[in-house]
Amino acid sequence: MVKLIIEPKKAKDGQIEYIVTYHDVKTDNLFTVTTTNDMNEAVQRLRETLESEVKTLTAK
Repeated sequence: MVKLIIEPKKAKDGQIEYIVTYHDVKTDNLFTVTTTNDMNEAVQRLRETLESEVKTLTAK
C-alpha cells in the first residue's frame, strides 16, 4: 500500500511550505516528491504521483 502525504510546515522565513511525501508501506520506501510554497503545485504533484501509481497497479 502506498501513502501520499501533503504536510504543511512553517518555513524559517515565516511562509508556509507544503511537503509532498511518498511512502510505500510494504517496502518501507519513503521519499519527498516536492517541497513548495505553492499549495496548488503541491496538490498537482500529489495528483500526478497518484495517477502514476494507479497506472502501475492497473497494468499488473
